[in-house]
Amino acid sequence: MIKEDKPDENEAIEREENDDNIVIEVPFNPADIKVTTQPLTLGDLIERLEYKEIKLHSDFQRLPNLWNNTKKSRLIETILLRLPIPTFYFDGKDDNKWEVIDGLQRISTLKSFVIQNILVLENLEFLKEYNGLTYDKLPRELQRRIKTFPVTVYILEKGTPDEVKYNIFSRLNQGGLVLTPQELRNALHQGKPANLIADLVRDKNEEYNQENEHGTDIKVATPEGKLFVKVTMGCIPTRRMEDRDFATRFVSFYLIDYNDYTPDMDSFMSKGMKKIECLTDNQINQLKTDYTKALNTAWGIFGKDAFRKRYNLDEPRKPINKALFDSLSVNFANLPQEQCNKLIGKKDVFKNKLIALHNKEDKKFLRSLTQGTALKANVLQRFTEIKKIIEETLNENDK
Repeated sequence: MIKEDKPDENEAIEREENDDNIVIEVPFNPADIKVTTQPLTLGDLIERLEYKEIKLHSDFQRLPNLWNNTKKSRLIETILLRLPIPTFYFDGKDDNKWEVIDGLQRISTLKSFVIQNILVLENLEFLKEYNGLTYDKLPRELQRRIKTFPVTVYILEKGTPDEVKYNIFSRLNQGGLVLTPQELRNALHQGKPANLIADLVRDKNEEYNQENEHGTDIKVATPEGKLFVKVTMGCIPTRRMEDRDFATRFVSFYLIDYNDYTPDMDSFMSKGMKKIECLTDNQINQLKTDYTKALNTAWGIFGKDAFRKRYNLDEPRKPINKALFDSLSVNFANLPQEQCNKLIGKKDVFKNKLIALHNKEDKKFLRSLTQGTALKANVLQRFTEIKKIIEETLNENDK
């Protein structure tokens, strides 16, 4: 019997080591970077917000909630004290609809305070006399001070390739609440890509704010999302899009053969999301079918132990391992259903072969799951080894 001790919640996902130093093998052309600087006022940005000329993506609206009212109030106090605030960054490919890349918390705070008039100032450090006030209750001179406050805005111009933008945004994303790589990918690949990734992990109905007369939009829980949460034991956080990071890894290796993988992993996953834009409805449905097949196969073989390293049957259950998730799920997805059924029927044989891989003397497979998982050699190692033991299991006793 496999021991099923539940890992500590803070260790639900195994950390991947030494991936921060993985370099991009095909660097972008610096000539593709097109950035302009515009000295504006907060009033200019507020006017764009009022006329819906700044796009706050509905699927990205949960992020402002990461700032509490005290932090929002302190931003307003900083402005009223005429202290500098960080630079704003926008994607300006459509001059009539800028997309927020860095500064979403600040933009959302301005919207809730100045336009919606729903933020009540609290816990101010220096201007305590304004605690409890909304924007419309501030003295006229302070309202004017907010709107005339000077800011620096960087605009990434039309023609900058998405993979270049992703790299730039990662470098720019240094101040305030640092976005995760998946949050950046989500911002860059709205529409079909972001919607598909969200569908693959959403197990509950979710309500999103809209920028139009419809007010709110309900995203319904999906069968794929419910299955993902079941197989991962509900331990993958959703708040910073960690669950979508898993789904994006699957999609990227599903759409791009692992033999064609080029580091780094973040850029590769951005390419994977880009490829979603070209998929037909039938191809998306097939992807979802194969994803479901892969998760069901993992559950049928491993149950609660799916996507976790194991050296023997007696040790406690370990955290979920991303490298095992991508290599197992994509290999399962590429099998015909009848072979998945056969593999489940031989689950004990397969699990023993996987445990043996963990214990190989050369440690190559083990390293491919833990250290430098984004190195091309390690990606090839784990995908190839798992494909091999799948074939061995299916062919065993069939000679």
